[in-house]
Amino acid sequence: MTELITRPGAPVAAGPYSPGLLTGDWIFLSGQGGFDPGTGELVSDNIADQTAQVFRNIGVLLRAAGASLDDVVSCLVHLSDLGQFAEFNASYAKQFPGPVKPARTTVGSSLVAGMRVEVTVVARRPGGTPSAGAPAGR
Repeated sequence: MTELITRPGAPVAAGPYSPGLLTGDWIFLSGQGGFDPGTGELVSDNIADQTAQVFRNIGVLLRAAGASLDDVVSCLVHLSDLGQFAEFNASYAKQFPGPVKPARTTVGSSLVAGMRVEVTVVARRPGGTPSAGAPAGR
């Protein structure tokens, strides 16, 4: 069974898609931008500020599904300017300080005007049963 992930204060979909879905122990979040959910506006023009907001938005959705950033297994990152990769990467690294980091793909993309970064994540709720041969947890 697939469930919609939502809660007050969480980002809302800006189109015909779900902000997040929970299916079994797996969490699939749609791409999140650096928008303040309260105002709907970008938090700033700065990629580091936008990256921090992206992960605040992701954190709200993950908590609504019973998980946290520690449970993220994969990130797909879109940057509007690959020349800003180093600044993005420094902000991103603060989100995952532990020794095990999510798998990640980073690509250059055309994004909504002013949007510098968008991140999509896949996570697994704690307590799920590992696949055969897979390590148990982090």
